[in-house]
Amino acid sequence: WRSLVPTPMAFSPKTCSRLRQIQSILTQSSKSQPDGILCFLGIDSRYNEGCRELANYLLFGLYNQNNNEFERTGFPEEILDDVIILVKPDSVHLYCNPVNYSYLLPYVAYWRNLHFHCLTENEYEDEEVAEEFKISSFVDMVRDCSRIGIPYSSQGHLQIFDMFIVEKWPIVQAFALEGIGGDGFFTMKYELMDVSVDLWKTYSKMDPVSLENLISLKRNVSTYIFSYLTPHRPKRNPWKPVEKDRRMQDHEEPST
Repeated sequence: WRSLVPTPMAFSPKTCSRLRQIQSILTQSSKSQPDGILCFLGIDSRYNEGCRELANYLLFGLYNQNNNEFERTGFPEEILDDVIILVKPDSVHLYCNPVNYSYLLPYVAYWRNLHFHCLTENEYEDEEVAEEFKISSFVDMVRDCSRIGIPYSSQGHLQIFDMFIVEKWPIVQAFALEGIGGDGFFTMKYELMDVSVDLWKTYSKMDPVSLENLISLKRNVSTYIFSYLTPHRPKRNPWKPVEKDRRMQDHEEPST
């Protein structure tokens, strides 16, 4: 399959900086802090924008809507969006498939204590096996959690948190399936909390990546302005002295 164009952040240790910022939310001295922050992409969260925003923060805009590179891969959106991320204080669980694995790897390769949940290509071809594996991976991820944070709202679009809406998300509904599920409804087994506001505060912090982007933006703007103004500047021989305007010379009074 076709790979994406590498970005400056691909396979860079700087990718850890944003993960640490998210993990710092979980290590604050408060009894109400969640044990992990859970993020589903695509149809599994009914295309929740808060989840997408968190994924884009951690993965440096990989899932931005204007990422035309994803469209050029030729794979359906539901395959590329087939991702579950659970951030814990000192580890990360990442479910993906053998297709989007190669696109995610450059951005997560340096994450500490990363646990991949991913089938082989041959296993993934069996839809039933793939679906059961996703559900069981989800169950395993959250097994030792009691409070789970949900990135429910995106910046500027605050919504009232409703855990019953979360319960209707397809992957969360599947949690209750007998045999492969988690033996009960997800929202009854775990205490869910909205961590959107805490995440927004984190997104607004300057980090090495955002600083680099800001410098790059200013450099590009300066280059654009310079390139725009240069053709309009009067050209002259730099070695030729500037002559006085003849009109000025004509009106000059003779020296006494």
